[in-house]
Amino acid sequence: MKQCLFGEHLLSDTSAAMSAKPVAIVESEKTALVAAMFIPDFIWLATGGMHGCFNGEAIQVLSGREVILFPDLKATEEWRRRLLILESVCKRATCSDLLERIATNEQRSQGLDIADFLLMADTPQMILAKMMERNPVLQTFIDTFGLELVDAGRVE
Repeated sequence: MKQCLFGEHLLSDTSAAMSAKPVAIVESEKTALVAAMFIPDFIWLATGGMHGCFNGEAIQVLSGREVILFPDLKATEEWRRRLLILESVCKRATCSDLLERIATNEQRSQGLDIADFLLMADTPQMILAKMMERNPVLQTFIDTFGLELVDAGRVE
């Protein structure tokens, strides 16, 4: 038995769409799942904790890949030190400081992760529900004209 990255099996998909995606690495499995739903442009993997799968053997699956680390708040400096081990294997490895730049002091003290920030944002369905709550006639308008909610950012 050996420790591996959560979601590592996704790297074995050799389709052009999947093999072209950069890899995003987070601490928790929950964060990888949530982020995959909100930001499907990456293959989301998790280390299983701040000190999880950052070892020479476990990261071999990232060979030749572009990798971006998305550490939880308060873990950025620790994860930046991990870039050295990744740079020896990956095509390119970077560590995002996005959360550190946008977080409030209270959010920092809570050690939030990218999933926490993503879940703070209202989904299009939530926005529509709020609009209908403010103006119930909107449902009649939607029904009358056979309208449906679409994701303007999604290409079909």
